[in-house]
Amino acid sequence: MPKLPAYVFRRANGSYRYKRNVPKKLVGLIGKATLYRQLGESYAEAMRNLPKVHSEIEKLFRDEAHMPSSERALAIIRGALGSEVAEQVLAGQVVEYSQEDYALNELAKEIAGKLSEDIVTQIYTGRLKQPALTLQKALGEYQAYKTEDAGESRELELRVARALKDLGAAIGKQRVAQTPLGEITRADANALRDYLLERMKPSSVHRYITVVRAAVNYVITEHSLNIPNVFNGLRIKGASASVEDRLPLNDHDLAMVAPNFEDDPVAQALFVTLTDTGARLSEITGLEVRDVDLQQRSITIRPNGIRQLKTKGSQRTLPLSQRALELLQGHRRGKGDSDPIFAEYSRPRGRDAASAMMMKRLRRSITDKKLTMHSLRHRMKDKLRNTGCPEAISLAILGHSTNTVAANYGSGYALEVMREHMEKVWQ
Repeated sequence: MPKLPAYVFRRANGSYRYKRNVPKKLVGLIGKATLYRQLGESYAEAMRNLPKVHSEIEKLFRDEAHMPSSERALAIIRGALGSEVAEQVLAGQVVEYSQEDYALNELAKEIAGKLSEDIVTQIYTGRLKQPALTLQKALGEYQAYKTEDAGESRELELRVARALKDLGAAIGKQRVAQTPLGEITRADANALRDYLLERMKPSSVHRYITVVRAAVNYVITEHSLNIPNVFNGLRIKGASASVEDRLPLNDHDLAMVAPNFEDDPVAQALFVTLTDTGARLSEITGLEVRDVDLQQRSITIRPNGIRQLKTKGSQRTLPLSQRALELLQGHRRGKGDSDPIFAEYSRPRGRDAASAMMMKRLRRSITDKKLTMHSLRHRMKDKLRNTGCPEAISLAILGHSTNTVAANYGSGYALEVMREHMEKVWQ
């Protein structure tokens, strides 16, 4: 018989069980000194179930002190009676006088007097109280929604963590974690703004609060809430957009920096494609082989296994200049349709690595901080405007989410309409 892992023991009847002592500081919160979980009838079954069971218990110990009462009740049920009973409670499917109902009754009696009456009642009845939708929960739901793509998840995770920390410092951790969202006021939003202004420039504060504003907008929509988003339209003096915030690269700048990218095939392909499409860097570093159509001389920017897109309007098909097509083709050869064109930047945080590499080359010739790689996108916008491109087509080319007719541009004749206007820029 193999040596059993920590916390696992074999019962007299041959089945396997998980046994874990509750840390002393959490006994009063959990209501039990020891937690047991059935792992399975055989060693193989037990080993399959062990990682999930161990993870659930660890999460219970780690998060217990910060859980709403309903989550604490569910965690105690899961820890004491297992996932199957917990899932029945979560779904509201516990049948009265059933084996599960009796087990919940006994568990509630065991912890009565050790935990709050609220938690005991939820366990006894098998009915969870709907937790309040708070700022903390809103940010968590928004993060879960936005992080389908692993490459983006770490960056958003850090932004959400910073936002929660600063919200806690500005209006109090208790208010962030427990106050219903409908009771968060404009004064709270202003308090966050003022707290951030103590260490950030106004323009940085404006960008920083975006994640909080977006999270609240998301849950208001998803939960059909009839409440205002108090983070919308915050007055941040000095943070309004200005043509001076980010300058486009002019023709002289472009001629000066282009040679800095020519000594590396990847850097050159990225630079030329960004210049001739006005696309975002992440959109180009995330291209797969199948996204480049040699016959149509175009690229299709869409969500894939490498990265998601910034907005729904970002999904589009763009004409390619001949030079961009040739450079991209050099990185497609010998690869399958689903392979990344720029493999070195298809990893998590690959976009950041690509940005750092490109900026290093740009800075060899240009030191003005208002000129960055994103200035190529501003350049395309200005060039399209100055050559008489209609605004609707310009929005479609750039993939702006405010474009209401972007879906009309992307294939067939519309692709040629975009090419007609982009060729004026390429010249």
